[in-house]
Amino acid sequence: MSSRGLRLITLGLIVACSQQEAVNDEVILSDDMTMAEIYRSACDGCHSSAEIKAPSFESLRKLNVTNIAFALTNGKMRTQAKGLSQSRIFELAAFIAGDDRSGPPPAYSFCEIKSVDEGTIYASRWGTDLHNSARIGEAISDIDSSNVGALELDWVFELPHAADARSQPVIMGSTLFIATTAGDLFALDRFSGCTKWHLAAPAPLRTALTLHAVTVEGSKRHWLFFGDAQSHTSAVDAVSGELIWRTDVAVSEFSIQTGAVIFHAEKLYVPVSLYEVILAPDPQHECCKAHGALSRLDAVSGRIEWTTHMTSEAVRQRQNSHGTQQWGPSGVPIWSTPTIDAKRGLVYVGSGQNASSPATSLSDAVIAMDLGSGQIQWHFQATAGDTYNGACSQFPKGANCPKWQGPDFDFGASIIITQDSKGKDLLLAGQKSGDVYALDPDEGGKVIWRTRVGSGSMLGGIHWGMAVKGDRVYAAANDAPFPGSRRNPGVYALEVDSGDVVWEYLVERGCETTLEAYFQRQQMYPECSYYYAFSAALAIANDVVFAPALDGTVRALSSADGKLLWQFDTAKSFVTVTGSTAHGGSMDSAAVVFAGERVYMQSGYSTFGELPGNVLLAFKLTSSVSAAR
Repeated sequence: MSSRGLRLITLGLIVACSQQEAVNDEVILSDDMTMAEIYRSACDGCHSSAEIKAPSFESLRKLNVTNIAFALTNGKMRTQAKGLSQSRIFELAAFIAGDDRSGPPPAYSFCEIKSVDEGTIYASRWGTDLHNSARIGEAISDIDSSNVGALELDWVFELPHAADARSQPVIMGSTLFIATTAGDLFALDRFSGCTKWHLAAPAPLRTALTLHAVTVEGSKRHWLFFGDAQSHTSAVDAVSGELIWRTDVAVSEFSIQTGAVIFHAEKLYVPVSLYEVILAPDPQHECCKAHGALSRLDAVSGRIEWTTHMTSEAVRQRQNSHGTQQWGPSGVPIWSTPTIDAKRGLVYVGSGQNASSPATSLSDAVIAMDLGSGQIQWHFQATAGDTYNGACSQFPKGANCPKWQGPDFDFGASIIITQDSKGKDLLLAGQKSGDVYALDPDEGGKVIWRTRVGSGSMLGGIHWGMAVKGDRVYAAANDAPFPGSRRNPGVYALEVDSGDVVWEYLVERGCETTLEAYFQRQQMYPECSYYYAFSAALAIANDVVFAPALDGTVRALSSADGKLLWQFDTAKSFVTVTGSTAHGGSMDSAAVVFAGERVYMQSGYSTFGELPGNVLLAFKLTSSVSAAR
């Protein structure tokens, strides 16, 4: 396979084709063109290409006008909309969507009883606790290795106008709360899937939800906290669905939120990432100025109390080969959800690569900051000199690719706090290099051990999250199936004390396909998915590890020995609770969540040529081992 073929399956593959139009200065849009002409000139070359795996036109039709308009004005496709007025951009968005289907769900999907009870909180945040252990026990879930095989599908909810399912839900009492990339926030009856209330947000919602009680005028109220694609953090009353406040936490024009907001001691810790790396293939873009950050907000008012920046402000550097000014330092996004160490008064985050030169010391690092002030106490940099952006995925390399291109080895998974067999605290960190690290929080992040379980690449290694239970840490390797590379995609159990691999569950595609077939794919749902490894976060219920995969199959493995206990293929059509037909797809990003004898998961992820989808699936045990709860 040519190097061109390999390079296009990277972070920039969505924009590589369409940005090439900007390279050649062939596409000039104007308001006097018809919508069909605009789409054909600026969009069709990528979205109907047999080589570039941008979401297909059929996938785009699943989106609503708000979602598409955001991409064209302040998102991935802003370069393609150059030359269009704001009104014409919204016309183009409506043309792509087919019609303006935004708004609340059909009336017949609403529950007869719409009240939200403030009962047991089963799932409240990404990572399930402030240490991001990603495990829950029998107090929350009845699922274990003895009965997981009895799980059966109960109901399906369609996430309207979406092609990706990425915002992990939370559960309180009889209510499940879920957000969508179309900008919808739903409160659902978790037993039936009917809707209790619905809120339309002004931007796509990307982050997992966080649910917590806050003290307002002497009384406790349960609020939902989340971030959106415009880099605003919001608070919504979980009982009424009322928007309480919305705060802009952006530190640059290209800021965005990916990791979840974390609540601790009436404060919110908000990670800020960025999307400028996907604008870099445009040689006229002055790459790059955006950088990552962590902010602390007052939970009740939404007021920003401090912000710690991951780089200094960018300054002028060289000019690229097209004469466009280059800037730096930049990058170092915080993709992951922060981890709270109340014992030491610290908050930990993992960071990504620099987007332009010069490289800095906080990229590809684990960073410890003071909870009160945000001051950096120490950091451990795993990969120095990592500068990478979407221009590096072009062939030949785009003008904005740094001279010294790095491997793009982010820490995208949340840091885990755990203890070894002697009771000593350790930090566990998983990197896109495929490495798992154990660090000493009392020795400035000193490496205790390092084990490599994946080959590592821009799409490989450890992505969204690991999990820990007792003396073992569980890591999922998303080794991409590039020809000629070392590939061992699977789930690995490692000893917390030593990093030694205890067991491994290796996964195979199970069907025949090729990279050429992937490039030539004309259908949204091929008979054999090219990607099949594990990228989504892991989750543990008692002694069962749940691992969602990119081919749409979720697997339940024994935490003791890695034995396959149960699996379910989600990449298919379902009849939903509203009577509509929706489709599952790749399982990426969010982890499985649990409540009593029920399990909830999402399916669908259209980025990087994966399988689009927009369903929330609810499973329950067919024979209960405890009273229904």
